[in-house]
Amino acid sequence: MQIKTILSPTDFSSDADAALEMAIEFAKVFDARLELFHAYHVEIPPIYAGFGGDFTRPEDILGPVREGAEDTMKKLVESVAARGVEVQGRVEMDYASRAILSEAERVDADLIVMGTRGLKGIEHLVLGSTAEKVIRLAPCPVLTVKTR
Repeated sequence: MQIKTILSPTDFSSDADAALEMAIEFAKVFDARLELFHAYHVEIPPIYAGFGGDFTRPEDILGPVREGAEDTMKKLVESVAARGVEVQGRVEMDYASRAILSEAERVDADLIVMGTRGLKGIEHLVLGSTAEKVIRLAPCPVLTVKTR
């Protein structure tokens, strides 16, 4: 198996950071390109009437959310690049599992390295598992990293 491109999805959490560390090590060993990816989804009504009669448009909420994600991604890409790894980063608004699977196809990933929170019981039933969905449907091998 030849690994040229590694996709490392992140939600900027400590779980994702642990997976990123492993992805960086794999990228160095295989001299592979690392693709960092963040997907976010925000449920908001089309128009929100706040107290006092002011209206908030979706763009007023989504703009700052996207800018924050892009700024965080830019810093993350810079820190990984400083460690001698070829890296690119991208942010997209979509449901995480769907976006990760699409990104894996787009970048022709040979490996996905992602964190898992290890939800159990009712939380897992209600929230599902992004990692589980990616594992089932990914076009390439998936390595999940669980923090201790």
